[in-house]
Amino acid sequence: MTDTTPAARPDPTGDRLLALVNYVLLLLALSNGITALIALVIAFIRRDTAPDWLRNHYDFQIRTVIYGLIIAIVGFATLWLLGLGVLIWLLGAIWLVVRAVVGLMRLVDGRTHPDPGAYWI
Repeated sequence: MTDTTPAARPDPTGDRLLALVNYVLLLLALSNGITALIALVIAFIRRDTAPDWLRNHYDFQIRTVIYGLIIAIVGFATLWLLGLGVLIWLLGAIWLVVRAVVGLMRLVDGRTHPDPGAYWI
């Protein structure tokens, strides 16, 4: 006899919960950057097995971490220039909070992102 059990599929509820945890990790990244890297790893691992609407959330989270890292590096590089780096960090923090909150609201509502590759929202 052959075993014809279907392959196990990932639980969509678990994927949704992990995407929600990722948004919380992004918000916590304002106090320590390591949580953003954890969110990045989770998003990369879960992106390929997630349903399409959640895959957009993971793509959005990946881009948020990458763009946030670029903003942090530019802010650090311009820190010596009359405090310009502090302004860049402040604007970057606001940008991160807005992206994470909007993404979280869309996730809770069960909606996808219209454009996960966008720079803004």
